[in-house]
Amino acid sequence: MNLYFLNSALTKITAKEGYGLEDQWNLLTEIKSADNDHIEAMAEVPSDSLWFSGHFPGEPILPGIALVYVVKQAINREAQKKGEQFEMRALKRVRFTQPVRPGDTLSLNIASEDKGDEKLYHFKILCRENIVSSGAIAARRIKE
Repeated sequence: MNLYFLNSALTKITAKEGYGLEDQWNLLTEIKSADNDHIEAMAEVPSDSLWFSGHFPGEPILPGIALVYVVKQAINREAQKKGEQFEMRALKRVRFTQPVRPGDTLSLNIASEDKGDEKLYHFKILCRENIVSSGAIAARRIKE
């Protein structure tokens, strides 16, 4: 997967968040549970989400970048609670196995593995008990 393209797109979305548009891109609804190395979260896919703009007229499918973004949101939300910040460095073995449609509810299961200043976040996203995406995000801890 082209990480440069993905980081560029996520940077644009993050910049829009700064202008109060986060709710329009946000799919994450709650963190159900979290501990040092595991996050369980929920996401809702509203039919009027900006993510469906152009994907695809008459046959709306949530783009893969939106699934990676919701994982990133869950990771960032939990890191902020701990006073930490992470920068996404690489995507590994990311798979999109089934389409996600308007109105779907997603369950996120994220397990992390410490690697010094880096963390590897293994994720699975499920819709109606079917895996729709899986993979890993390598992130670097940002030091202040």
